Amino acid sequence: MKTNFSDVDSFLVWLYLTIDNMNRQTELALYTERFSNNCVPHFTDTELFTCAIFTEMLGCHSKKSGYNYIKRNYQSWFPFLTVYEVYSRKLNKFQEALAYIYKVICDRYFPYNGREVVIDTAPIVVCKQQHSAKSKTGKPLVNKGYCASKKMYYNGVKLQVMAQLRNNILPFPFDYEIESASVHDLTIAKQSLSDYQDIDVYADKAYCDETYKQDLFEYNDINLITPIKKKKGGNELTLFQKCFNYLHSSKRQPIENLFGWIDKKTDIENANRVRSIDGLFYHVNVKMVAALLWLIVKF
Repeated sequence: MKTNFSDVDSFLVWLYLTIDNMNRQTELALYTERFSNNCVPHFTDTELFTCAIFTEMLGCHSKKSGYNYIKRNYQSWFPFLTVYEVYSRKLNKFQEALAYIYKVICDRYFPYNGREVVIDTAPIVVCKQQHSAKSKTGKPLVNKGYCASKKMYYNGVKLQVMAQLRNNILPFPFDYEIESASVHDLTIAKQSLSDYQDIDVYADKAYCDETYKQDLFEYNDINLITPIKKKKGGNELTLFQKCFNYLHSSKRQPIENLFGWIDKKTDIENANRVRSIDGLFYHVNVKMVAALLWLIVKF
């Protein structure tokens, strides 16, 4: 059930207090620790993250537009708001803190306790294929890849999401990974799934590997379920196999809906304003936090 707020200001107060409590009670402060005389800035890290997440949720999908929104409407709330250049540099520098905030919110408001999980990847496009030869953004992480579902080549990274299935509502994304676009989906999954046990994972044809499936079930008690592929030059699938693939597709459909919903809310797949690796990680992390909060709160 979502937490309801009467207005935007009430949500902003709640968000600030939530992040401030994380700073005091969790390891969040370690991600922004400074070893200098300016270790306690006037514009605090709690205010910094609050402004970034809050404006992202209001539809300001770039740091510049978010900064201008705060300066125009909430200057009195944040009297020590720094200049934009410092604001942007700090957000890029502390992008790992946003990933940690995501993890804490997941554990606090929706601890993973289900068995049925879906896994898939989505493209984060830094530039289109026709401009990739000249692009130097985010090297070596950013490179060329192909998205089969969208039938397009692109220059960027892959976002892999693991989400818990829920009845009649969007699945809950409890984990995500960022990898180069050229890395195969199964390679990313091998890193992610090693941390989990005793779950059923629904995945597409890219994750088909019988040897890996057996090892995963034997050592992690994870049942990796993929559709039945027609062998090259083999017979047509039987009626039973077609029915299995249809049921499997219906299990996987929610994560396609989830990706579409996240992109609609945050424009996460469009990273053409990114100019560095830290900026790219910030782009993904802040939008994933915003999307996660949209699943938890309502205002």
